[in-house]
Amino acid sequence: MPRISVKLAGDGTHTVVQDHDPVASGMSLDEAENFVTFLRVSARVRRTHRLPDAVRCKR
Repeated sequence: MPRISVKLAGDGTHTVVQDHDPVASGMSLDEAENFVTFLRVSARVRRTHRLPDAVRCKR
């Protein structure tokens, strides 16, 4: 899973960074944290959908 974080930009806004590449910028801290949560959840959903049914349905 790629490293996703929030960095403070020079103008007082926040930037979302994935690995070392900026993904989005110019957000408030709350907006950036919400966007990071969205990216992490969507990556988890994509990874889960790739699993075979036998692994997913195992209880």
